[in-house]
Amino acid sequence: MASLSEQTALFLSRRSALVSTLLALITTFTIVALYYNQNPFLEAFEAKSYDLRFKNIRGAIKPNEQIAIIAIDDKSIGELGRFPWTRSAYIPLLENLSAAGAKAVLFDAFYPEPQDEVIDRAFADAIRKAGNVVLATTFSFDQQFRVTGSTGSLPLIEEAAMGIGHINLVPEDDGINRRNILLIEAEGRLVPSLGMMGAMVALDKKTFSPTPFSVELAGRSVPVDEDYAMWINYTGAAGIYPQYSFSDISQGRIDPALLKNKIFFLGATALGIYDMRVTPFHSNTPGVEVHATIADNIISNRFIRHTGLEALLDITFIILLGLLTFYLTAKLKLYIAIPITFLLSTAYIWVTYQFFTEGHWISMIYPLMAAVASLLVGGSFRYMILERRAREMRSMFSSYLSPKLVSRLEREPDAAKIGGDTKEITIIFTDIKGFTSFTENRTPLEVVERLNEYLAAMVRAINSYDGTVDKFIGDGIMIYWGAPLTQEDHAERAIGALLAMKQVLNELSVKWAKSGEEPFAFRGGVNSGEVIAGNIGSHGKKMEYTVIGDTVNLAARLESSAKYYNVDFLVSDSTYQLTKDRFIYRELDLIRVIGKQIPVTVYELVDPLSEISEEEIEQFQKALQLYRSGNWQEARAQFYAISELLPDDRPCQIYIERCNTFIDSPPPSEWDGVYDRENK
Repeated sequence: MASLSEQTALFLSRRSALVSTLLALITTFTIVALYYNQNPFLEAFEAKSYDLRFKNIRGAIKPNEQIAIIAIDDKSIGELGRFPWTRSAYIPLLENLSAAGAKAVLFDAFYPEPQDEVIDRAFADAIRKAGNVVLATTFSFDQQFRVTGSTGSLPLIEEAAMGIGHINLVPEDDGINRRNILLIEAEGRLVPSLGMMGAMVALDKKTFSPTPFSVELAGRSVPVDEDYAMWINYTGAAGIYPQYSFSDISQGRIDPALLKNKIFFLGATALGIYDMRVTPFHSNTPGVEVHATIADNIISNRFIRHTGLEALLDITFIILLGLLTFYLTAKLKLYIAIPITFLLSTAYIWVTYQFFTEGHWISMIYPLMAAVASLLVGGSFRYMILERRAREMRSMFSSYLSPKLVSRLEREPDAAKIGGDTKEITIIFTDIKGFTSFTENRTPLEVVERLNEYLAAMVRAINSYDGTVDKFIGDGIMIYWGAPLTQEDHAERAIGALLAMKQVLNELSVKWAKSGEEPFAFRGGVNSGEVIAGNIGSHGKKMEYTVIGDTVNLAARLESSAKYYNVDFLVSDSTYQLTKDRFIYRELDLIRVIGKQIPVTVYELVDPLSEISEEEIEQFQKALQLYRSGNWQEARAQFYAISELLPDDRPCQIYIERCNTFIDSPPPSEWDGVYDRENK
């Protein structure tokens, strides 16, 4: 008969086994519940894993040879003039494409307003004569995603086309375009997307059959959700499809053999037009290439399926990985269970890759999360119940719970709210000096390569100071600190980043000079204040996180005003007050920028490595006080004295000119010293 101690041990063992089994089931089915609930935080990670599979695991695949792009690019703009062009510019393009035997031309553009009756009719006649032109339309939606309006081309022009396709691209919450709504219901009919229209033309089909979860077309069953949205199977990064410059085709510089039987998508690729989309492969992909990819998916019968079958596989793998990991953790020492779990997870990632190459998107995050959760819970149970080592367990797992970003969000749970919110920020606008003249003597490819090198270096400097790059505006950059996460030292970070950007550019300029290339220089405007930060845009159409308000507008005005003073960085009084103890400034002026009634004192941020000394800054300040007190003669003499030390100093020259003017024609007695800027 078993002793009491043996009976107690057996009881504890059975109880531990029961608790362990219950914990395993609870942990695994909690992950299943999270999967069904589609927690936004976890879904964001799953979406990123989807992007990862395209860019870093599967990579690019061969695109369909029928599809090509007619690019409204920098070269065409350089030859044909500022975009948009007159509609007569499209007529030789259509004629040359027809003569070459192009199968179809799909315009990622529409023409809603009359230009000229004769030109509009000629354009429509050219479209009608070609017989293979598809034009674009776009829809607007309410918050329930119901169509509230549309914008297309003039009836005269639309009636000449062989078809119409919508160009609505609806990005996900993180701004990345992963799906395309193939069919939008408007006025009792289903309007195909431009990409689907391209596929229909390529497959010589004029009809399609929608079902609840698929669109039947030319023997292909296109998988869609209840809103007719198809996951886009991207073939590669921007530029993967052959591109022909608009001007080359319109002027007959392309071999007609290269154009024969091609499905052409016509759209903007020039950065200045900014019809760019974020895709899993790249953050700046021309929208026209996204439409071409959708057509490629349908023509090539290559889809990403995320249906009920994939959901069943997801749940199966969640349960298998969760229970198996828990079993290993309960039976083995942690130093053995952890590497085995890592190998299992790696094997599962390989499985997801194999499925993905076959067009099936199965979850990567939830099954791996089930494995990690089971490892953590099982390990905790083993230490607390079986081995009585709770203190060691807490010490081991604490490292998993303190990453920087999570820690910030725990302290500030509202910091990442997605709706509009008031924030105190510092914002910078920058622009390359003389960039227009730089582009005139270089090919578009050379310009883009140099610009990309410059922007990449600037972004690295900005990131080192935890700044947020809002957008690239041609060769300019909009950057801010203090949103979405609050940064108490936002102004100091911004000024530090600005000086770091200049230092990085100096290093780049040395490199360019050694290669015989013209260096860059940039100017910037800085302002601090209150803004509205949040998702701005049209729900269901295009939204992005950004900042708006007078603070933003003034920063942009200061950037352009820096050119007037010929200084690198022009800083507002609000930023100056926040950073004057850390950085060197020279007060320049009291100005009233266009569109604003309240004047603002502006300062030059002085680079510590610049030629201007603190003594010269003090002399300038004294001369400025004489100027504002109306002592024009003495002020002019002071500015002359400074200009002898700093012969290229534009602010001194400006004040000498003003003093001369006021000596000859004094201002009114109520003059307040404010200079009104008449230009933006």
